[in-house]
Amino acid sequence: MSTIQDIYTAPVKSLALERRTSVSIGPAGIAEDRRFHLIDGGGRLLTQRQRPQLALVTAGYEPQSERLTLTFSGGRQVAAPVEEGEAVRTAIFGREVPGHVAPGEWNEALSELCGGPVRLVKTDDVGLSYDEYPLSMLSQASIDLLRQLTEDARPFEARRFRPNFLLDGCSPHEEDSWLGGVVTIGPEVRLRMVAPDPRCAITTINPDTGQRDFDTPRFLLAYRPSSRAPYFGVYAAVENPGTVTVGDSVEVVTQPASR
Repeated sequence: MSTIQDIYTAPVKSLALERRTSVSIGPAGIAEDRRFHLIDGGGRLLTQRQRPQLALVTAGYEPQSERLTLTFSGGRQVAAPVEEGEAVRTAIFGREVPGHVAPGEWNEALSELCGGPVRLVKTDDVGLSYDEYPLSMLSQASIDLLRQLTEDARPFEARRFRPNFLLDGCSPHEEDSWLGGVVTIGPEVRLRMVAPDPRCAITTINPDTGQRDFDTPRFLLAYRPSSRAPYFGVYAAVENPGTVTVGDSVEVVTQPASR
């Protein structure tokens, strides 16, 4: 039986992941996951692709008080209630995402870290700063296979691939076989498995050091050839919301259509 081994979220897109024991799933995904994102001086989305050192910044967000805390690797911490400043629209994977710049000391601290202008943006609604789809899933068995293929030369672990849900009890790449079907998680949540997850340069970054240390996309393509992208894990969309907790069972209830 497949189960939820770990849950990961990031209040600010592309900052360090935080491990959660339970999350609420709404129509747009995990409540308050990626509620914020970063833009550069030209208003373009800024992620670890451009600034790997962002992997070393952790974020905590309290929706009730709207208090955001950023903690930097050197120990510097910036915490304050979020205020709404200038209205902006950010291009994220072909979508125009509306939001407001959040003025405050965190912009100064992030700009110093990145060596150029950085502004924090709060989206106008939850679930807007995802890449292609609201949720991502990956099995521990798929990660373990990467370790075996490199003869344990590379300590691959889940945070490099930034899944929302890490699965236990699967065979390697079993999650791929769910594409086109529907899975349930626990007693409430139903997810439609919509697409394979294409991997980018962020997977070259060690989440503990913020340094590029391995060409993961090239390695994926070497053993899983594709003319489109190096795929690893799957994307999901929400059919029925609810709560997901570590240890919940994951069951395929609608099999993919025959291809």
